[in-house]
This record gives sequence, C-alpha cells and structure tokens, in this order.
Amino acid sequence: MGGDIVNTPWNPAVLVIGRDRMFYSGLAGNSKKPRNLGGFTFHFAPDGEFQIDMGAGWVSTESALVAPFQTHRLLAPTGMIHNIGFEPESLSDEAQDRLQALAANPADRARLLERVRDRRDRLNQDIPETGLSTAEFDQLFLGGVLPQRQMDPRIHRVLELMCDEIEDSTVSAEDYAGQIGLSPSRFLHLFKLNTSVSFRSMRMWKRARRFLDHANGSNSLTDVALGLGYPDSSHFSHSIRRTYGLKPRSIRQGSRHLKIYAGANYTLAPEAVPF
Repeated sequence: MGGDIVNTPWNPAVLVIGRDRMFYSGLAGNSKKPRNLGGFTFHFAPDGEFQIDMGAGWVSTESALVAPFQTHRLLAPTGMIHNIGFEPESLSDEAQDRLQALAANPADRARLLERVRDRRDRLNQDIPETGLSTAEFDQLFLGGVLPQRQMDPRIHRVLELMCDEIEDSTVSAEDYAGQIGLSPSRFLHLFKLNTSVSFRSMRMWKRARRFLDHANGSNSLTDVALGLGYPDSSHFSHSIRRTYGLKPRSIRQGSRHLKIYAGANYTLAPEAVPF
C-alpha cells in the first residue's frame, strides 16, 4: 500500500468516525481496484493531485466527490489521501444538493481543500474528549452544518439499532419489521422511501463500515468476520475488497499506527484501539 510511504508513530493515519460522518487521512491503498462506498465521499489530495476513475476514464484532480455506491478507482502518487464520508440517510435533499454544488464549483472546492488540509494538521486540538457530534464535525470541516434528513421515527429507530448492535449484524429485515410493528414488505418499502437506499445495500455497507473499528486491531480477522455477521472469512474478504478495493489483511497492515477518534454519538467495537 502506497509504495515506500508508510504510517509510523510520527506520521500516523487518522480516522474520525461517528454514525453520520467520517474523516480519514492516511494511506490511499493504491490497488487501482474498484471501490464501492455507501456514503457520499469527498476525496482530497494532501499534496499535489491524485487520479480517479469514476467510469469515464482517469482524471487528475485535487478533490472529487463520489456519490453513494458509485464504483470508482483511486491512485494517489504520494500514497496518501484525505477523505470525508457522509452517510446518505443523514442528509436532507437540500444537503445533498449543497454537496453536489460545492463539488461543481472550482473556487468552493479549492477553499474546502485548504480547510481540510488545515484541519487535518490540528485535529488533536480541535477534537473534544467526548468526540465530535455530527454538527460539530460539519462545522469543523465544512464551516457550516448540513441539514438533516427528516424521516419516519420507526425507520430512524432501525438505523439506530443497526449502528448500536455491534456484536450482531445478522438481524434480518423480518426481525426489524417485527420490532417496529410493520410487515416485512411494508418495512422494506418504508426503509427505501425514507433513506433512498435499499435495506440490503444499507446493511452490507454498515457492516463493512464497522470493519474500520477493527482496522488497527490485533485479534484474528476470522473472529472479526464472525463478529460482524459474515458467514465465513471468504465472504468477509470478498465484501471488504468490493467495498474498499483492498483485502482486510492489507487494510490491517496499512493501519498499524492508525489513530481512531470516536464521534460523540458512536460506540467503537470493544476490540478497537481508540486514541
């Protein structure tokens, strides 16, 4: 990962992760393999430019916004990348339009790039001991708060359960439907209507996202896979590679000195090594 570029105690990677937002700064993982992330992802070059292919060929840029579940490939000549992730179900239509408009405006993109680089250099001072709330995260990195999506309280409750149930990611749609008093078919319809994402895709993404809690851990990847609800190690490895373009073992190797800051509304997996 990243050629001769490595994370060290003096040059650590950083992950700030909450329920609705995520910031990562570290090795880009230059596998050139397709990635398929479930959130809006804004990639930024720490220095110079990187190359990205979102289906129309490779382009060089300092920043790029990738839509949820949009397949893309990434190559960073420096070996490093910054990115900000926004969970789509947390963003109103207005907020999503704002992100798209920001990405389409070169001057706004340049200002955001400068801000992200600056905030990366002072994270230790800017993150409170209790972690960043979603609003505080937006204010820190964007300079303003994105409007939240309004949704049926029952679906919001299910999303909370999906995030809270760290040790059991195998709960079925039927189980969730029963907990909120809906038939499975009605639940699946309401879930897609409220989040704009199918239940199956959402659960697959949330499970892969939870793996990041274990990125700097030391327990066996087989135990991690089973704890996250994957049926076996092969399925786990395939799913993580399809999501991040890297095998779980490669992510582990590149995250040895990863500092993890948990958000104010986020509980790390028990095995995670926070900062």
